[in-house]
This record gives sequence, structure tokens and C-alpha cells, in this order.
Amino acid sequence: MTLHRRRAIQTLLVGGLASACATRPPAREPVVSINLADVQPPVAPATGTRVETAFDQARRMTVPVRLGKRGPFQFVVDTGANRTVVGVETAESCSLASDGVTPVHGIVGTQPAPMVRVPVLRVGQVQSANLSLPVLPRASLGADGLLGIDVLRNRRMRLNFRGNTFEIGPSGKGAAVQQLGGAGGTRIPDASHGITVPAQYRSGQLVIFDADVAGVPVRAFLDSGAQITCGNEALRDVLIRERPELAERMVETQLISATGQTSPARLAPLPRLRLGGMGLNNIRAAFAPLHIFSLWGLNDRPAMLVGVDILRHFDEVTLDFGRREVVFIRARGGPERT
Repeated sequence: MTLHRRRAIQTLLVGGLASACATRPPAREPVVSINLADVQPPVAPATGTRVETAFDQARRMTVPVRLGKRGPFQFVVDTGANRTVVGVETAESCSLASDGVTPVHGIVGTQPAPMVRVPVLRVGQVQSANLSLPVLPRASLGADGLLGIDVLRNRRMRLNFRGNTFEIGPSGKGAAVQQLGGAGGTRIPDASHGITVPAQYRSGQLVIFDADVAGVPVRAFLDSGAQITCGNEALRDVLIRERPELAERMVETQLISATGQTSPARLAPLPRLRLGGMGLNNIRAAFAPLHIFSLWGLNDRPAMLVGVDILRHFDEVTLDFGRREVVFIRARGGPERT
């Protein structure tokens, strides 16, 4: 999603879709869940695939995606969306058949979105079949579409920011572990530069529980579709209570969801962030009462969406959805190991 021109306040685009929720039957209440019963499980190939990547104006990673025989189209890799999303213009160019309407939850609110039927979606040699996907304007998405975790689940993906490549394949077992350079059960590509952090599925997203901000425990949701990291008000309040000077350093900003909705927010330098055994300094976050935190039942406890601004502090980040773990490989002069 693109960085919009400055107005009286800074405007930042955040998050892909925090969730694009259940589609059929229409009367069913949308549920944020990794288990999407109405999406056919992807076909897992014997080996993975590597594709060259590009970056949009928000510096999010985009990869070439084919819809049937059409494409490639540039889709943002969005681990914060539990449903892949197709841009309106992309759907029209592929003449995708209409498949009803569904409520879509963005970070700011909910809105109805038309659905289209996608017979086959391919990323390199990896493909998913018989998908029913929501459609949103390209101007809101900032790309031809969003590649969500309905395509990534039970697989391993590696975002190589230094080499500008994206790899997707089976969950790390056997040969896949060797491809990462690991040995034994560690699966740390380089013990001196990387570390593996356990993760869990919560509310349809991959979340790290072993994380804190300046010693305050926080639930850290990994959202590669977000331009900037966002914290909820519970995290903001605890940090201000312990560090009152933080309130004086906050500036007004505005967040824009993939659904096009906006929310006021306060941007501030973030005290030291720890993700597992990795510590990061000199970063920032936007704090806002986002709809998605309410949807996840996290208004009363510190939580944050870790955006691509923080992920880019690493040379590469590997998310293994099958093994529920994240491997961080730090950049030179980047995050320190704690």
C-alpha cells in the first residue's frame, strides 16, 4: 500500500487485510480463523520454488502471481491477511466470475466486498485451486492483489530482503531444512546470525508470544502487509505510565486500511523491542484503537502488528506456518542477539 502525499498530518498506509473473513453461507457471522472451511487446501508440491521480488512504494515485498493463464500480477506478500485479495482491475482483466458478497474486516472497520471465483492461483510452482476471493480497488491495496495466509498456511515462506527473493515450499522437514542451511533440530541458518522463535496461531494470524517492549510483555502479530508497526492503546498506556516522556514525543498521524478506511493515530519512537532472542532499537510505532484489536479481543492487553518496517531490519525472515516458528537472520549492524 502506497505512502500517500503529506497533508496537515502524516498519512501512513497500514496492514493489508487484517482479515478477509468467511464467505459462505452469507448469513454466517464472519470469523477470523486460519481454518477457512470454504477454501480448498492448497496442493503442496514436493519441492519449493523461488521467485524474484519487487517492492511497492511502501517497501513491502511483492511477488509475481498468475491467475489461471493470466499474469503475472504483482501481489504483496501479506501475512496479516487470512484471505488472499484480488484487485478490481486484476479481476476485470482476467474476467473472473462473480461469487457473491462477503464482509471484509480491515484494521479500521468492516465493509462488504464482492467475491470472485479463481480456479487456479500460482506462485512459481506452488498453486492453490478453487478459491473464492474478495475484491478491492487497486488504489486501496497499492498492488494488483494481496497474497494471504490461505495460500501460505502449512507451508514455509522466506522473505529475503537482502537478495530480493521470495521462497515458498513445504513446511521445514527433511530437504527443506537443508535448503535453509540448518542442521539437526535447530533450523537456524547461521547460529551466529539467526535465531528461531516459536509462534502460535491466534485469530488466524502467526503471533509471537515471547516478545516485549521495554520489558512489557506483548503479543506480536507478524504483518508483512503493514507499512508501519502498530500498537494498541493498552500497550501505549502501559508504556506512557512507565515512561511519561514518551507522551511528549508522539505526533499525530493517520492510518489507511486496505479497505480504504482511515483512523487517527499517534506515532512515537518505540523503546527497545524484543522478539524472542532478538533485540531492536531505534524503531517507531503508531498507536491507535484499531478495529482489528477489538475483533481479536485484545483491547485489554498489550498487542502489536509488526510491520515490514521492522521486518526489514533483518536480511531475511522465514515463517514456517506448518512448524509454527519464525527464523530471523539479522542484517550486519542490525538487530542484536539477546
